[in-house]
Amino acid sequence: MINQDYVKEFNKLLQSVDVSKNKLTLYSDFLTLAICSISQPFYRSEEIEEKYLSTAKGYNNDQINSFAKMFALVVEALEEYPHDFLGNCFQSNEFGSDYKGQFFTPYHICQLMAKIQFVGVKEIIQEKGFITVSEPCVGAGGMIISSREILIQEGCNPSTDMFVEAIDIDEICFKMAYIQFSLLGIPARVIRGNTLSMQFYETLYTPLYFINGWHYKLNRKEKAENTPLITANPVIKIQPINKASQLSLF
Repeated sequence: MINQDYVKEFNKLLQSVDVSKNKLTLYSDFLTLAICSISQPFYRSEEIEEKYLSTAKGYNNDQINSFAKMFALVVEALEEYPHDFLGNCFQSNEFGSDYKGQFFTPYHICQLMAKIQFVGVKEIIQEKGFITVSEPCVGAGGMIISSREILIQEGCNPSTDMFVEAIDIDEICFKMAYIQFSLLGIPARVIRGNTLSMQFYETLYTPLYFINGWHYKLNRKEKAENTPLITANPVIKIQPINKASQLSLF
């Protein structure tokens, strides 16, 4: 059951961060800080750190603390009930109406579609080792999150049994999907780009991609089947770091 109290508290904090800025700007900046904090330990990329610092310098310590509290609410909401929390927040603030006319699929519809699509998935995983899922217009990730739910119901482990390639042309959707997939332990390659024209601008892999060795699993699978399992070349190269070096969380 989705607990709307988390959404209300999140939106209350969002509104209070800086009344001089519109809520969409605040929401986008929050997502940027979160995505940089999550991804930075797994990359040798000054670009990520620079993006974090350039975004954070627009806020004082109290405002940064408010963003940290918002991140904690995202974590708590997804722990209590994994669902499209950030998409819910996006829609509840009517960002979709103002921002390119976006409207996300209601989560209960995502659940129904995933249940239909994943009939017999456990047997496929037992035969193939894992499944790959492509989402060409991911939004905030509702369809993938519901797919994760079905795998768990079938007695499978999404972190080892499913690899996701998710694409969206919109930067905010790219960020929301990456954050939620990362927090829910979904191995994924999240791409900002145009699926139709095959133009891609930014790519990030979630932590479980590195932690569970998906780079090698996918390579072995591709060689065995002599066919690519993914579609786009990463803009940010895969360069796992050797020493712990993490931006402080906000």
